[in-house]
Amino acid sequence: MQREMELQIGDRINDLVVNGPAPATTGFTELDPAVYTDPERHAHEMAAIAGSPVAALASSELAAPGDFVTTTLAGVPVIVTRDRSGDLHAMRNVCAHRGATVETRESGSARIFSCGFHAWSYDLDGSLRSVSDPSLFSTEPCTQGLRTLDCEERHGIIWVTPDADAESRPVADWLGPEVDRMFTELGLGEMVHFAATEYDLGCNWKLLTDGFMEIYHLKYLHRDSIAPYFPANMTTIGEFGDHFGGWLPKNRFLKELAERPRDQWEVMRHLTGAFILVPGTVVQWQAGHVELFSLRPHPTDPTRTIARLTMMVPADRIDETELWQRNWERVCVTIPDEDFAAAVEVQANIDAGAVDTLRIGANEHGIARHIEAVTRVSVARREPALS
Repeated sequence: MQREMELQIGDRINDLVVNGPAPATTGFTELDPAVYTDPERHAHEMAAIAGSPVAALASSELAAPGDFVTTTLAGVPVIVTRDRSGDLHAMRNVCAHRGATVETRESGSARIFSCGFHAWSYDLDGSLRSVSDPSLFSTEPCTQGLRTLDCEERHGIIWVTPDADAESRPVADWLGPEVDRMFTELGLGEMVHFAATEYDLGCNWKLLTDGFMEIYHLKYLHRDSIAPYFPANMTTIGEFGDHFGGWLPKNRFLKELAERPRDQWEVMRHLTGAFILVPGTVVQWQAGHVELFSLRPHPTDPTRTIARLTMMVPADRIDETELWQRNWERVCVTIPDEDFAAAVEVQANIDAGAVDTLRIGANEHGIARHIEAVTRVSVARREPALS
């Protein structure tokens, strides 16, 4: 990271330490719990997610020519491949013949893909390779391959846009210049996959992002895990177009601010950063590695979400297995057992009809701002269809 940018982040944290967290200057606001349950709203949000770049996997998960991964993004079955030239491709995992699933394995290596229903085969770029018994099938040649999807490698992540009809948009444009520059400075492009897992959760996907938008909960929900390492109620949250980002200092950084001159601050060693990308992705910088949360809502049920958690580490330190394993085990306890569990609990109470309204404090304003951004993006996605 450029030194000046690092020190600017340090200055923001220092101002927060000197002045303390700002007291509330407004009352709380009320949030209708229907934002987490309404099917119509959910359908619009799903369209927005499908029309945006989705963090499918780390680039290094497709390390060699012929590697592939199958997954579901915004309800769309997808194959992501690296062809024999090393180029990346994404396509619907749906045969052009009768709509059967083409590749049933979760991952592997392949020369071609062949549908198990009638053995139509496809190259790694999705183009049709052969039709079985072509003389019996048609007097005209069939050329339709798998439906391709926009995909791009950027910042060590493979981004796929699940809607095949969505307008093509470079990831850098979607992120915006500030977030794109920050990811570059943080060295995300030099990070590789260490581990990944998925959680099938009984909650709306926005309840999972809510935990990244405020730290009011830190010293309570995380009392016995990470709270002892962080000061309470100290975070910086900024808006970057439709996205959000903020920094949370560790106690060690407060000690450093008090004891060392500005030009000796080691800012990034003592910070956690979270970037909430609207809609549905969270990139968390943590102790020199990255935790990537790709939130994949159920296509029709607003109260279910698959959360894919990937840990990415610097490529030149991948052999520090013991360190990364400790970090991985820690995050696989803290996030699912505390943050995710709280979100599922809230959703269960909403679904039971026991929640009339949710009260959002001034220190939780990021939650309301995130929901506003999701609404804005969802409306923008609908406008072409409405015009």
